[in-house]
Amino acid sequence: MAFGRRRRQEADEADFIDEEPEPEEHAGAVDNPRGPYDVDDAPRDDIHRLDVGALRVPALEGAQIQFQVEETSGRPMSVVVADGHSAMELAVFAAPKTRGLWDDVRAEIIEQLQANGGSPHTVDGRYGRELELALPTPVPGQLVPGRMIGIDGPRWFVRAVMTGPGALDPSRAPLLEETLRQLVVVRGDDAMPVRDPLPLKLPKEVADHVEGLGDDDDGTGTDATSGRPQMPTPGARIAELR
Repeated sequence: MAFGRRRRQEADEADFIDEEPEPEEHAGAVDNPRGPYDVDDAPRDDIHRLDVGALRVPALEGAQIQFQVEETSGRPMSVVVADGHSAMELAVFAAPKTRGLWDDVRAEIIEQLQANGGSPHTVDGRYGRELELALPTPVPGQLVPGRMIGIDGPRWFVRAVMTGPGALDPSRAPLLEETLRQLVVVRGDDAMPVRDPLPLKLPKEVADHVEGLGDDDDGTGTDATSGRPQMPTPGARIAELR
């Protein structure tokens, strides 16, 4: 995972290989009345959630769910949820048990974008500080508004990126906001390098579809974070579940 690593380098090196969890509250956890939830705190409800490995993604009525997969391995890299107007990309990463990642990651992204002439804005949102930024599109010179949300949990970090009307006004994408609130993270107990993506998997029906894609498939699709600095997805293609 290519997050920038210049800031807090010594602290990151000290935490680089995550350890087994201890029975104490995580310093970086966000105290929200609703999710994203750690699996240990997830509600017992009737919401159908897709098991995609480290994430349990709510399959809400009206939502279209896609999976950004690596071309060579077919390994999922992120989940994209769309409502027909806006889209939200979800990715989850290993984090230290002693502190959260979002403050560092946000500062690094701001620095990178400003160095390239960008003008990101920090705003207050439901999960704390969020980033409003312009994201590139396949059309040269064309940008779209985006909103990046970072959520620190117990030894995990969720990054959500909104595009479309929901990036400008959360009330215009209630389905995506509800998807994020009902998301469940399954961190697991394995030690992992800090900032590495937690493993995702495709549901069976999507995995079968990916296996059936021919060589003539051009792999095009909407990626909610296409072109974001230091978050490349080379050779990726979209598998879809409706």
